[in-house]
Amino acid sequence: MRTTTVISLSFVAVAAASPYQLQTSAPTWRFAGKQGCISAPSNTAGTPVVIHDCNTEDVANHSWDLFLPTRQDEQPQQIKVFNNKCLDVVGGANTDGAKIQIWDCVAGNTNQLWTVTRGGHLQWTGTNKCVDLPSGSVTDGTQLQIWTCVDGNTNQQWYGYNVPNNEVVWERVVGGPPDPSTPLMCMVAESNKDGAAVSLALCDHITNTFLAGNQTWVLPVLPLTGPIKTYGGSKCLDVRGGSDANGTPLQIWPCVKGSTSQQWALMYSSSVISWVGKNKCVDITNGNLTAGNHLQIWDCNPDNSNQWWY
Repeated sequence: MRTTTVISLSFVAVAAASPYQLQTSAPTWRFAGKQGCISAPSNTAGTPVVIHDCNTEDVANHSWDLFLPTRQDEQPQQIKVFNNKCLDVVGGANTDGAKIQIWDCVAGNTNQLWTVTRGGHLQWTGTNKCVDLPSGSVTDGTQLQIWTCVDGNTNQQWYGYNVPNNEVVWERVVGGPPDPSTPLMCMVAESNKDGAAVSLALCDHITNTFLAGNQTWVLPVLPLTGPIKTYGGSKCLDVRGGSDANGTPLQIWPCVKGSTSQQWALMYSSSVISWVGKNKCVDITNGNLTAGNHLQIWDCNPDNSNQWWY
């Protein structure tokens, strides 16, 4: 079971305006392995509103207070940052390509009223214009604009997440092909000792096999890469000896920032966990779905169910 807070502009209800980071759904950012946020680089009236990597700036620059819709579009609202600045159309120009800035919030200022739609659009209230990322740009600092709203245009779709949004807790990382007739087997650190093996155990009953085992992991949020942590973040999933040979066992080891043996990515196109920079994936040795079977690395193959994790 994954426990993460992911709030889609389209589906999740909130009771009060709360801070969210508004991430683009443009596939250009996903393919770049980054998260792009609507950002205000400074708390100065007239500052351009831009796209920026969510994870390389002060979170205050992309913490926006707003209401998110449930079953219907939200009522017109101001979208605030820095407590007193609002998302604002420069000069109130109702033309494609007009730029977006922040400005001192003024009640009733129509340049600052937005309708958050169930389709993920930030629509300038009373117009057919939406917040738009020019050409899906992945360049930090690209100023956002308004453009005629088009349903399904990913350059105009934004998703709200709690701030920050770079890690997700998985209470269970289940391996192998989904099969309701067989028990779920989880990826488990056998103990908290340096070099302890990473193996399979019966989910939620891991102490039957490993008394000091742990099945809870903290993983990087898609599309980010990074360490996979356990035991409160003190230990990380690690390739023993840093060897990229097929069959090299996995272990846990004290987390070392930037360690190449501890960098992992969840792949969008499949359910594999890939070792960053290598064509190697977390693999169930010999496809043996029995408690105590050690995990290894092997050449990535999205069709290989020994490498499926969910």
